[in-house]
Amino acid sequence: MIAPGVPKDKAITVQRVTAAGAPAYLLVPEGAEGCAVVLHGYGGCKEEVLGLGLAVAAAGFTACVPDLPGHGEHLETLTGESIERFTANVKNAGFVAAVGHSLGGRMALALGIKPLCLLSVPLQARFDGRKSELLRVLRARRVREPKPFAGLEEALAALGDSRPGPPVLLLHAARDLPTCLEAAVRAKDAGWTVIAVRGIGHTDIISAPEAVAAVTAWFKGVD
Repeated sequence: MIAPGVPKDKAITVQRVTAAGAPAYLLVPEGAEGCAVVLHGYGGCKEEVLGLGLAVAAAGFTACVPDLPGHGEHLETLTGESIERFTANVKNAGFVAAVGHSLGGRMALALGIKPLCLLSVPLQARFDGRKSELLRVLRARRVREPKPFAGLEEALAALGDSRPGPPVLLLHAARDLPTCLEAAVRAKDAGWTVIAVRGIGHTDIISAPEAVAAVTAWFKGVD
């Protein structure tokens, strides 16, 4: 498999593995140095963020792309306890960089790993908005949790409210959730690199060409 930005004579090997106790994909470019974890959002799955994994691999890192608890092939229910266990497992796995979207971004913040790239993430440990909008955008129907949004609320509370200093890259969608747009303003004040991706929404950002290219460029520029 060849990822955008990777020389055509350098393939990326894709493996199915168990990482940090979760089903995952491992994307290994030739000559990789270090492994980054790529975390999907609430209502998503590892397959949805393979493009972000390829973006990381295009920058020369191995990318590990797991399912979060309650999502995809991860059999645990999403609760505060399950996200705490998973976060601890990921912390102990030796990753040298992190990428996270939505809930995965909140988890990436809690890992204390840099370089760090976040997509459509609120700086506060909550998602605000009308219930109808949250149901449509956040896709609770796809999550195994005690009741809709209950696992999300527990997970966000368990992850806390970490705000590291720069360098951090925050990408947000032009039509993002209000809480994520507010986060972008605060992130600029905190000295983070902030990029608005036009013409898309909260979920679309994970596959937007501009966002994928920005992730690769960010990791290529890391010292």
